[in-house]
Amino acid sequence: MSTAEVFALDIGTRKIAGLLLAAAEDGFELKEAVVEQQLPGAMADGQIHHIEAVAKVIRRIKGRLEEACGRPLQKAAVAAAGRSLRTEVGTSSLTFPLNHRISADEVRALELDAVRAAVEQLAPSSEGGVMHSYLCVGYSVIQYYLDGEPIGSLEGHQGSTAQVEVIATFLPRIVIDSLSTALERAGLGMLSLTLEPIAAMHVVVPPTMRMLNIALVDVGAGTSDLAISAEGTVKAYGMISYAGDALTAGLAEHFLLDFKVAEQLKVGLKPQEPAHCRDVFGNDLTLAYEEVVAVMQPRVETLAEKIAGEIIALNGCAPKGVILIGGGSRAPGLAELVAQKLNLPANLVRLRDRESLSSVQGSPHFHGPEAITPIGIGCTHLDRRSMELISVTVNGSRLQLLQMPTTTVAEALLHAGLIPAQLVGRPGPAYTVELNGRCITLPGSSGQPTVLTKNGEPCELGSTLADGDRLEVMPGQPGEPPQVTLGELIDAPALVKNIGLNGSPLEVKPLVRVNGGEEPFTYILQDRDKISLTPITSYRELFSLLDIPLERTLSFFLNGKEQTAGEKLELVVDGLPCPLDTPIRSGQDAAYLYKPWTLRDLFPVNSQHIPGIVVQVNGAKVELNHKEPAPVVNGQQVALDYVIKPQDRIEFQPNLAGALGEYIVTDIFRSYEPDEAFTTKGGHILVNGEKAGFTTPIKHGDVVELVPYGAATGNS
Repeated sequence: MSTAEVFALDIGTRKIAGLLLAAAEDGFELKEAVVEQQLPGAMADGQIHHIEAVAKVIRRIKGRLEEACGRPLQKAAVAAAGRSLRTEVGTSSLTFPLNHRISADEVRALELDAVRAAVEQLAPSSEGGVMHSYLCVGYSVIQYYLDGEPIGSLEGHQGSTAQVEVIATFLPRIVIDSLSTALERAGLGMLSLTLEPIAAMHVVVPPTMRMLNIALVDVGAGTSDLAISAEGTVKAYGMISYAGDALTAGLAEHFLLDFKVAEQLKVGLKPQEPAHCRDVFGNDLTLAYEEVVAVMQPRVETLAEKIAGEIIALNGCAPKGVILIGGGSRAPGLAELVAQKLNLPANLVRLRDRESLSSVQGSPHFHGPEAITPIGIGCTHLDRRSMELISVTVNGSRLQLLQMPTTTVAEALLHAGLIPAQLVGRPGPAYTVELNGRCITLPGSSGQPTVLTKNGEPCELGSTLADGDRLEVMPGQPGEPPQVTLGELIDAPALVKNIGLNGSPLEVKPLVRVNGGEEPFTYILQDRDKISLTPITSYRELFSLLDIPLERTLSFFLNGKEQTAGEKLELVVDGLPCPLDTPIRSGQDAAYLYKPWTLRDLFPVNSQHIPGIVVQVNGAKVELNHKEPAPVVNGQQVALDYVIKPQDRIEFQPNLAGALGEYIVTDIFRSYEPDEAFTTKGGHILVNGEKAGFTTPIKHGDVVELVPYGAATGNS
C-alpha cells in the first residue's frame, strides 16, 4: 500500500466502518468503504468489552477491502473515543542560586515535572507509577512565573524561583491496549492513532476556522463526543453517555419492538412516509412519521439538554455555533432543540454530512453525517496529524509511547518513570541564617546536569524521537548545601583593623557570636544559625572589649585615714591627645595611660602669692612670711609634685594661712616668743585694742597685745 494511501477504521459502538483513502492532487480520494454491524455486546459506550467479537468484524471488513483493492492490508489507522481523553492541570517550581541564568533544558524539565504533577492527579494512589496507566498525548503551557510574577518565557532569565502551569492530556493505556489487541487478532498492526473528535474536527473545522468558538458534537450510538475550538486550537473535549441508542430504546419500549427492529425503524424513518415493522408479539405495525417522531421527542429533547449543558460546562458559555455529525445527529428536531437550549439562531446549529466535504471524492454510497469521523481518521493520518505508537528503550528498558511531531526525549524519560527534577540536577538546599535579627538566605551550589545519549550520541531533552531509538540516561546530581564561612558572610576584611597599642601590634576584630558562642571566621555556617555582630569602631568600644577601665581607683592613707581617688584613662593617637570616641583606622599608633595623682592635686595651693607683713607685738615689730610645712610620705619628706602610689601613707597638714590665703594671730608665734608669764598662765589677745583669738585674721600694721592674766590691759 502506498504511503499516500491509508486503511482507516472507525470502531464504533454499533458499527465499524473501514475505508481506503488516498491523497489526491486536489484533496483526497475515497477508493472503497465498508460498514459492518458490531456483534451484540461487543462494545458499550465506545469501550471495547469483547476483543474477539470486535476482531471478528474487523477481519470481515479487512477481507472485503483486500478483495476490493487486490492486495493485503497490514496496518490500520484508528481512533480512540474522545471520552477516553483526560485533561489535567499541573504546576511545578524550581529554585535557583543567585545570578543563575535559566537554561532551555531546565525549562523543559520544569514543564515535565508539571506534567508529572498533572498525571498524578488522575490516580494519586496508583502503585508502580501512574505513567504506567496513562500515555501523555500532549501538553501546553498555561503560564510561566518568575519570582511569583507572570512572564512570557523563562529561558535566559535570572531569578530565585521559576514556576510553570501546564494543561496536559492523557489517554488510558487500556484504551490503546484494547484497540491494539483487537487489531492484532484481526491480523493488523496499528499504523497511527488519533481521537475521534480530533479526526472529525480536522475535516469539518480546519485550522483556518479554529479561531472561531465552535462546538463539534459527534452523536453516535452509545455516546455523544464533543470538542470545542477557540483561538486557533481545540481547547476542550467532553462526552455524554446519551446518544442514538437512547432514542432506539424509547421506540422499543413504546412499540414493544426488538432493539434491532427499533434501530431499523429509527434509521429508515422518512417524512411523509409510513414505517412498517413487527413487534415482539408478531403484530405487523404501520406507523406514521409524526407518530414515531412524537415518541422520540422527549428523548431528543433530553439529548439536546445534555449536549447544551456539556457545551456550556466545557466552554463556559454558549459558543458562536454548533456542528452536529454522527448517525445520531439525524434525530428529527435535534438541531433546532440544541439551538433553542443555547439561545442560538437556528442557522448556527447545523448538521454536516459527507456532502459538505468537498475535498473528498469517490465512493458516493458512503455518505451521511456518520461518514465524517471515518473519513476524518484517514485524512488526519495522511496529513500527518495523527500519533504513532512507537517503541524506544530507556537504559535498556523497552517502553511504548505515542509519537507526535512534538514528541521528544523528555517525554520518553517521563514515561520511563524518571523524575524530571533529576534531569537537570536541582540546586543544593538553601540555608537561612539570622544576622542581627535580619534573615539572610544562603543558596546551595548548582547541581550537575543529566548526561543524555540517543543511539550513542549526545542529545538534549528537546531532541525528537523515532521508533527504535535507544536512550541512555545518567541522572543529574543535586547540588551541595552552601559552604559559606562566618568571615565571608560579615565581610571580615572590611571590619578588621590593624593598629599599634602601647607599642604592640593589635588586630581589632568585631565582636561576633554564633548561637550565643564565639566562633572563628573560618566557621562554616549552618542552617538556622543566629549571628550577632558588633563592630568595634571607636577606642571607647575597644577598651570596653579589652576590659580596660576608663578610670581606676587609687587607695592611700592621709593623716592616718584611708582615702581613694580616681585615675582617668587618657588616649594618645599618632602622638596627639584624642577623645575616647575617636574612630579606629588601620595603621594608627595609639597609646593609653592613666593620669596620675600628685600631692598638689590633693592640696591645691592658692595660686595668688601671699606677701609678708609687719605687725607690732607688745611694742616689738614682727615680720611674718608664708611658709608651707613639707609633706611626709612613708616617713620621708617629699615635694608637692610627688606622684601618689597605691597604699602610700601621707602626713601633711598645710598651713591654715596657706589654705585661707591670709595671716592669723597664730602665725605670730612662728616668729615671736611670748614672755614666760603669757606662756605659763595664758592671757588675753588684743588686736588693735580689740579682744581677739588665735585664729583672728591680722594684716600689715596691726597692733597685737599679748596680756598675761592678772596684768593690766590697754582697755582695763
